Formats: sequence, structure tokens, C-alpha cells
Amino acid sequence: MKTKINFFSLLLFSFLSSAAFAEPELSLQGEGTYRWWGIKVYDAKLYVSPDFSGDALTSKPLALEIIYDIDIDKKDLVETTEEEWDELKISKTEQCKSRKQWAEKLLEIWPNLEQGDKLKFNVYQDGQSEFFYNNDSVGVIDDKNFAPCFLAIWLAEDTSASSLRRSLLNRS
Repeated sequence: MKTKINFFSLLLFSFLSSAAFAEPELSLQGEGTYRWWGIKVYDAKLYVSPDFSGDALTSKPLALEIIYDIDIDKKDLVETTEEEWDELKISKTEQCKSRKQWAEKLLEIWPNLEQGDKLKFNVYQDGQSEFFYNNDSVGVIDDKNFAPCFLAIWLAEDTSASSLRRSLLNRS
């Protein structure tokens, strides 16, 4: 009987502890589709906290979810990420100086993607980032500079996907 009480006490403590440090509930800000030369590549959704300031590069917490419509090798995905960074003004800032190391980390944690797979990027209140593949965590990036630089691919003013940016931010 004593074991049950201890087990239930631990279970209750665990629940209360996780609730105390839980992130606020996120809600859908906007969604859109990315097409390349008319081919649907993925659908994306941006989730934000109730106190979202409108600046998705600095707001926390938030999540970007991408559901792929094509198969894509993780090496190609990382290469595309690097190419997008090279095109953005933010990538030339001191804040994004670690992008080569980040690309190496992404190559380690990202899987090869197939049609229908979901890759979700969470940014927590403390600035830590975590990737989920089909709802399973695949890796954490502790560098607080990573999230704004990564999100810039979709959400910076000079993104190559300006119509998707407008859709994600729910702007006309």
C-alpha cells in the first residue's frame, strides 16, 4: 500500500511540475502553401502565443509546422536551408554567424522526408528550439540565436517566399 502512495505522489508531483513549467497554449496565426514552379512542396502553419507581438522573429513561444507534399532528402533540405540563409539580410548579422554549425546539427537531427511527413519547429519561452518529426522529438538546439535566423527563411521581410509569409502572419 505504501508503494502505491509513493507512486501516486510521484505521479502527482510530476504532473504539477510539468504544468508549472508548461508553455502557454499556442493558437494558429496563419497558414499557407509553398509552391516551386507550380509544384506544391509543402503546407505551413504558424502557431503563436496569446500575447504575440506581430514580430515572429523575436516572439516566443511559437511553432512553425510544415507538412511536406514531396519526398526530400535531408541533405537537400539542409542545402536549401543554407541557400535561403545566404539570400537573407539577417544571415549576414553577428546573430547568425553560427549558421554553418547549425547546418551540421540539422544534418544530424533531420530525417529524410516523405510525402505527408510533418516537421515541426518549436521555440520555447527561454529561446531554446526543438524539432519534431511526425510528433516525435528529433533534436534540440540550445543556441538562442538559432530561432530568429531559422524562422527568417519564412518570416523575414526579405524572404523569398513573401506570399507565404503574408499567409503565415495572416496579413493581406
